[in-house]
Amino acid sequence: MSVIQATDTQLPSDYLLLLSASLIALGLALFIVFHAYRGYQRNSSVRMLYLACGLGLITVVPMTLSIGVNSLGQMVDLAPRVYTFYLPLATRVSEITGICTLLYSLLIKPSKSK
Repeated sequence: MSVIQATDTQLPSDYLLLLSASLIALGLALFIVFHAYRGYQRNSSVRMLYLACGLGLITVVPMTLSIGVNSLGQMVDLAPRVYTFYLPLATRVSEITGICTLLYSLLIKPSKSK
């Protein structure tokens, strides 16, 4: 009795499509974070600064980590544990920190201007 092994091969066009979608999402996230930061500069609102930081930690950092680690993995043979444990852990820590930062931006009292 022979066992047929199915190998899941991914075509280069699949990688290109995934990278393109990730870069578009990253560009949109950076655009939103940039405008939140400009709102902080324009209004001197600390709440907007925390909003920009939180959005960056939720969107930009995880995508950058994913693209960076996967690109590095294409050049260097990374251990599977990097993909199954360390990358998801770093992503979740960034997202949790970003959510806490967003929550803080919503809960802090606005400073009164004279």
